Amino acid sequence: MSLVRIKRHFDFLEMRQTPLKAFTHSFVLQIRPNDKNQTRVGFTVSKKAISKSAVVRNRLRRQMREIVRLSPNIEQKYPSHDLILIARSEALNRSYQQLSQDFEYLLTHVKETSDEKNS
Repeated sequence: MSLVRIKRHFDFLEMRQTPLKAFTHSFVLQIRPNDKNQTRVGFTVSKKAISKSAVVRNRLRRQMREIVRLSPNIEQKYPSHDLILIARSEALNRSYQQLSQDFEYLLTHVKETSDEKNS
């Protein structure tokens, strides 16, 4: 099973009301359950927060996609969930390794938060 990309604007807008969020200096991660029986991932790299240069934004977006693709067991951790990864301006100053560590931190942090809410 492969990850499915979220591309529709409406799907991104629906994620604004999600209660599960986690933050680092580089990213914001939003997670919510879906009824599609698949894990979907969306990426946001805004012109206002990151850079006016499309080259810079696309490079960061490619790095984010690769980090998610190489993340071990993301589908087992969050089956039937939507994940939105939003880049923050600090992401431009961090290495690929640091971005990857930030993403792994977000996954564990959100998981702990969701377990607490279910208790």
